[in-house]
Amino acid sequence: MQIEFQLQFDTCAQNLESDGYALLALSSNLTSAISNSFATARAALDSLSSIEDNSPAECQFPMPFIDPNSDSGSWTGYHRAAVENGRYNRFREGFVFSNGDMFDINCVGHGKEGEAGEFGTQMKELFHIMHNVIANEILKTIERRLQLPEAYFRNELGPTDTSSQWHMKRYDIHSEEESLDGSEILPMHTDPSLISIVILDASEVQMGGMGLQVYQTDRTWKEIIRHGHGIAIIFVGSVLSHLIKDKSIFPAAKHRVVQWWDRDNDKHQRVAATLFVRPNGDALMRPLPSPLVLDLDERKHKSTHLTFAQWNARVAKNYMKKQDQRR
Repeated sequence: MQIEFQLQFDTCAQNLESDGYALLALSSNLTSAISNSFATARAALDSLSSIEDNSPAECQFPMPFIDPNSDSGSWTGYHRAAVENGRYNRFREGFVFSNGDMFDINCVGHGKEGEAGEFGTQMKELFHIMHNVIANEILKTIERRLQLPEAYFRNELGPTDTSSQWHMKRYDIHSEEESLDGSEILPMHTDPSLISIVILDASEVQMGGMGLQVYQTDRTWKEIIRHGHGIAIIFVGSVLSHLIKDKSIFPAAKHRVVQWWDRDNDKHQRVAATLFVRPNGDALMRPLPSPLVLDLDERKHKSTHLTFAQWNARVAKNYMKKQDQRR
């Protein structure tokens, strides 16, 4: 890895340690692949949005339509924007991939003849960039800052490529809902992850965060200052914060999305790819063996350690609450 890129990871980890979030500039060879993945996902979303009855019959490669009554922590498939899919999905539709599962799609109206398999290929490429190129290097840098054994996260909690969840989702606020301008469309929350990687669909690097805001220590909201294919937005998740047991370092980032207006495209629409880097289900949620972490008596507290699967099941119940909880 180039020294310059490593320095960016070091700076990113420092910001995560103090603020809970950070921005990472991406190289041009990565942004080209990211752009292609977003274009393919948008075309697939357009096709699926035109299917009236959530039936895969119009797809050459039938894909799973998510059952809102199933465990959201294991979702893989497509869901429409509806409160029945949880309060966080009232205004967003999209694709969810969990635990290494993948699917392909080639719906009527999507792609040209002979392009079957393009969706799956592009989604795999985007996951590779977000997980292997970005997240793995950030976790290695966090290990060094916490003075953890090398490859601790992978050896004790992973491998995370087969336990993480990620999604490609589109927010689309229609004209009849324009009165929501400026209010929350994704409630304040922290992510059930070690770290989360977010990339917003906009060419190169743009100013602002398309409504993505982070809660500050002074109890105010601040919008992310840059976004686009050339920027990875990194959040500390509630899993890492729980394992550290010290709110003064690597605090879980409270964030939300508020209504915005895309003046260039004259519409309320936003597509985001988000990766939640998660431990394996049987990994124990015990404090990290870091000299920077509060010293806990392992023998006394060992019986209270949940597995990640048990811990995440609690989080999933909150995710699927139907009521609209605005703050």
